[in-house]
Amino acid sequence: MSVSVPVWKKTRKKYTQDGGAVLTVSDSRLDLDGDFMKRRLKGSYTVEAAFVMALVLWAVLFSVQAAYRLRNETVGAMALHGAAEYLRHGEEKTAEEAENYAERLAGRPFSWSGYQFRIEQTERVLKGHRIHALGTAGTWSLEISQDEYDPENFLRMCSLPDREE
Repeated sequence: MSVSVPVWKKTRKKYTQDGGAVLTVSDSRLDLDGDFMKRRLKGSYTVEAAFVMALVLWAVLFSVQAAYRLRNETVGAMALHGAAEYLRHGEEKTAEEAENYAERLAGRPFSWSGYQFRIEQTERVLKGHRIHALGTAGTWSLEISQDEYDPENFLRMCSLPDREE
């Protein structure tokens, strides 16, 4: 049993069989001499590469935005803590000076319009001052409450049990 394989000849973008049948390139996906498949795959690779590049650029953009958001939250938290400590340890400092200090420390955020800091100092009868600090920006907010740093009062409280004896 013999199998006959038709012989194809290339003539100007058309392939003809020995018997005279004409087969145009657009009618077939045969790789007769490699030209058609090379042209077809070049376009296919371009489309696939464009799709992959879009995904890669989207991932890079998402990562950069996440890094900016994390940076802004960290800077805001550090500025708020710094201002609270500034007011907590400074005997002659006011809450307004602490707010200005926080704004100077924080600077301008990358992805938000700006930080808003509100710092208040309240007086308590026996325990001294209490500091409440609130910072907000974009979707971030942080609230801190601390007692004023008062080592003299702490030492007096520690010496009270000694005096009673």
